[in-house]
Amino acid sequence: MPRNITISRNVSARRSAVWAVLADYPNIMDWNEGVQRSFAIGDQVDGVGAVRQCELTPAGVLVETVSEWTPEEKMVIAIDEIRKMPINRATMTFTLDDHGEQTGFSMSYDYEPKGGPFGFLVAAMLGRPLHRGFNGFIDNLERAAQGQPAG
Repeated sequence: MPRNITISRNVSARRSAVWAVLADYPNIMDWNEGVQRSFAIGDQVDGVGAVRQCELTPAGVLVETVSEWTPEEKMVIAIDEIRKMPINRATMTFTLDDHGEQTGFSMSYDYEPKGGPFGFLVAAMLGRPLHRGFNGFIDNLERAAQGQPAG
């Protein structure tokens, strides 16, 4: 049974700076503490069709493909492969709203836990760690965006 976690917060950085961090798609390890290593798969590094691999802290591997890319507004990432995690498939949507010196930032994670008919138990166990991880992601994103040049 599919599940969703959505977190919305104001980020203390301009929307263009937040987008610049997200749009440096293969280099998420440069700012996200939850990623040990990341790299592009193939030559495309941004836009629809860009693919990256992320090796997570402490364990897990994701292969992710951008399925929607609207600069400074929205990015949707299909998580095509998930290794060493109790999730079958997932999609992450980032939405940015311009609030001047701040950015309204929303991330929505649609996922299907492993476990077949007992997936609801897996989902119950994942809820708190996913919320904590996603809030940490936003904290890291905010710090990285605050370090971007004005523009």
